[in-house]
Amino acid sequence: MSAKTFFDVLRDSINQIVTGDEGKEESGSQKQRKTAIKNDIESAIIVLAAEVMRVSGNTSDETEKILFDFLEKNFGKVTMVKRKKLVSDHLFVGPQAYTKMACEQLKSMATHESKFEVIKLLYNIASADDFVNTKEHAVILKMSKYLGVAADELKSIKEQYVRVNNPFAILEMEENYTMDVVKLAYRKMVLKYHPDKRTDKVDTEEANRKFREIKKAYELILKQIKG
Repeated sequence: MSAKTFFDVLRDSINQIVTGDEGKEESGSQKQRKTAIKNDIESAIIVLAAEVMRVSGNTSDETEKILFDFLEKNFGKVTMVKRKKLVSDHLFVGPQAYTKMACEQLKSMATHESKFEVIKLLYNIASADDFVNTKEHAVILKMSKYLGVAADELKSIKEQYVRVNNPFAILEMEENYTMDVVKLAYRKMVLKYHPDKRTDKVDTEEANRKFREIKKAYELILKQIKG
């Protein structure tokens, strides 16, 4: 049996909300209500996705594609302009009541399993720029609490998206966007692993690999700082 889509997972709960019994034949008004619920769920997901994009500062075509592919797969095709406008409308309003309201909508309409799919989507968006930073983790944590997802359940999802190449971890520093602090951490790691400057007894091949990672991590952080 093939894996269920997000909307397949939601279907049972939506049918029960609308009819109270999935086996009953639906009336025209019940079908309309089901469509309305489906649209409300899609809109709520767009609100949450836009908030993660806003926090990360990553509103690239890649992040939009991750979201739109998810929506098309689970909610069908609509005019792309419509979805782009919904994303745009929520990108610049800031973390106001919309986020909590959207979570409350999903909490009342979605199954527990489908909430996990939403959180996975948010982590996919957050990790589109190679790593998930503290700000992104924090906003997804807030949303998961609103959705009623327990901390240990979130942890199991989060661990799937904790990148081993988190640039701050590679530079052995706390997440800090102060340029001076980043440069200091970078210089320290360069002295430790640079082929011409290292003093520690480190295998040459391993040291060269580590130095490349350090350089890439530094460049990623600078990219984040410059936006």
